[in-house]
Amino acid sequence: MRRHPEVVLAAVLTMVALIAVPAAAMDVTPGALFQEPPGLPPGVSCQQVAQNPEQVLHPPFTSGAMPGSYSCLPNNVAWANVMSELAMAIAPATLHGARTTGLAGWVLSLEATLTSINAASADKTGTPYWHRAAQNGKPDSILQVYTLNARKGLPYGFEIAGVFGYMASTSLLVEGGDLRWAPLEGFRTGTLGHVPDFAIGAGVRTLTGAPAFSVTTVGIDGEVSKPITVADSAVVTPYLSVQRIIILAESSAVDLTPGVDAMQQCGWRGPNVPANPNGHAPYDGLPVCQNKLSNGAPNSADFGNNRTFQKAQIHRWRGIVGAHYRHEILSVAGQFAMDITDPGAENANLGVSGDRQWSVSLAAGLAF
Repeated sequence: MRRHPEVVLAAVLTMVALIAVPAAAMDVTPGALFQEPPGLPPGVSCQQVAQNPEQVLHPPFTSGAMPGSYSCLPNNVAWANVMSELAMAIAPATLHGARTTGLAGWVLSLEATLTSINAASADKTGTPYWHRAAQNGKPDSILQVYTLNARKGLPYGFEIAGVFGYMASTSLLVEGGDLRWAPLEGFRTGTLGHVPDFAIGAGVRTLTGAPAFSVTTVGIDGEVSKPITVADSAVVTPYLSVQRIIILAESSAVDLTPGVDAMQQCGWRGPNVPANPNGHAPYDGLPVCQNKLSNGAPNSADFGNNRTFQKAQIHRWRGIVGAHYRHEILSVAGQFAMDITDPGAENANLGVSGDRQWSVSLAAGLAF
């Protein structure tokens, strides 16, 4: 290390370059992923009903109609598409050959992954889901994820890794870990010397920082690689991998009409329970509203716009090709990953569509 300060300098400069990227507002806002309920008169939206529920008691609405019948509905198809593409941006990246670091070895690296999304696409309901979901209404076509990765070898060909980072231009953090087993690694001579290194592994990544939803990506992969010694001092390791992706997404209660304050509109006086002096029998736990509609009904319809999206379990396949380079303590890698099948191939029941996604990942770090 003292004899080659340029190695350390190159690693540091590469790490700095990985995090120097421009920013834009790409936080996901699930509340914008709503669809209109059936039966609305032409030219009227559920958002307008939420802002002025009294209009439902008058034409062109039918006699006897109530505002609660026209609450906004969660667009589960748009939701599934956003979660599917968002989750692929945090899918575990290999960025090394099948061989482990060895029992005494460990690697610390900075990683950058750029993943395409279908920013201009509409789902099967005709909803431009990213234009709706992106906080600024102008989604980038690329999601950027930057992480710190620590890998440590274990006995019997096992290796563990921990990951922590963030998604650029959002308030989202990325956390996760990997477990890998390499039953065939390190053979140099004899028949097995011609056999590539082989490993199977599993990784989990989850996004935190979004109270309205949670998304977790599980990756299970098989990998083959073969190290090539260069000039007796460096090792280049090309690798191929096939990865099974499982995405788990769910939401908490989401306000589909964020421009309306349901409690203020209602004149909320607490829940209708015996302990509330404003309550009355029969006690049903519903909001007690001071404000009334002209027909005497409580002005509480906007509470019905707090909804949850359908839980989504999404399955995808992707292929990975990459190369890893090591010279003394310097460790550098790059890879390209892409869907093998269309995203909707196994997820038609959820309405997942859109073009196949690709990811480019780079890593630079120190290996000991």
